[in-house]
Amino acid sequence: MDEYNGLEANLKGGGAFIDQNGYGYEVYNFKNDGGKCYGYTPPHSKIKLSRISNVISHDALGDYIDDALVVFTCSRNQCGRLVCGFYQRARIYAEPVTDSRSTRVIDIDGQSIFVAYNIICDADDAILINRKDRSQILPRSSGKNDAGHGHHQLWYADKPKCQRLKNEMLDYVEYLINQAHACDEFKYHLHNESQVSIMSTKQINRSQKAKAECIALKGCHCNICGFDFEKTYGELGKEYIEVHHITPIGVLSTAEGYEGTDPERDLIPLCSNCHSMIHRRKVPYQPDEIKALIVR
Repeated sequence: MDEYNGLEANLKGGGAFIDQNGYGYEVYNFKNDGGKCYGYTPPHSKIKLSRISNVISHDALGDYIDDALVVFTCSRNQCGRLVCGFYQRARIYAEPVTDSRSTRVIDIDGQSIFVAYNIICDADDAILINRKDRSQILPRSSGKNDAGHGHHQLWYADKPKCQRLKNEMLDYVEYLINQAHACDEFKYHLHNESQVSIMSTKQINRSQKAKAECIALKGCHCNICGFDFEKTYGELGKEYIEVHHITPIGVLSTAEGYEGTDPERDLIPLCSNCHSMIHRRKVPYQPDEIKALIVR
C-alpha cells in the first residue's frame, strides 16, 4: 500500500486473506485517528508479549506491553519483505482489539466491517516511508542458523543469531528518526503548512518560502552557537543552514486561528548539531535552553 490510510485499489501481497477479501486489517496502520495510530499485525492467535518485554500489564482491552518499537514490512515482487514504516513508544496488545471505534469501519460490498487493531501509538511517533523510498530488506531465513524472518508474519528478533540483523534494523530506524528531526534537506516542501503529508518520514509539509524569509531575516548561520557552514566548508557550505520550527509545526499548524508561519516569530536557523540537540527530547528544547547548555 502507499499510505495505509484506508482502502486502496489493486492491493497485492499480504497473504490469502487479502487475495480472497480485497482488504487487510493493515489498511489503517498509518491513519491519524484523533492523534493516535491504531495498527495491526497478524497475531495468529496472539502475540507472545513475553518475548518482547518482561513487564506485562492488563486493562479492559487485554494484556499489553508499553514502550515498544514496532517495525512494519511489506512485500514486493523480487525483493521479499521491505521495511515500510514503524511505530515508536507503542503499546502492543496480545490479542486483536474490537471496540466501537467508527473510524475503523470499512464498507466491503455493502457490508460494514470493523478493522481490528492490536498496536497503538501517538500519531507523531508513527513514521511511514514513501513507497519509492522503501529499500531496506528484511531477509528471509532459509534454515535454523539464518537470522531472517520465517513463514510466520511476526519476527521477534530475540534470539542471539538475530542480533546483528536486529542492530542493522535499529541503525536504519535511528537514521530515519534523525533525518526527520534534523535534516531539513530531507523534508518535502510545499507552501501550505496546515496540510499533513506522509513522505519519506511522517511530517507536516514545510514552506520553502518561509525558510528563505527566515534566513534573510536572521542570517545564514546558527542562531544558537554561531556556526557558519560557508566559513568552515567554503563553497560547499555556501548558503546552507537548517531551519527549525520553534513551536513544533504539528502544534503550530493546528492551533486555533493559524493563518500561516511567521518566519521571524516561528522559525530559527540552526546548525545540524544544535538542531539535533533541540530534538533530544520528545517536547523539543527552546533555543535559549540549548544556548545556556553550551560549554565555552
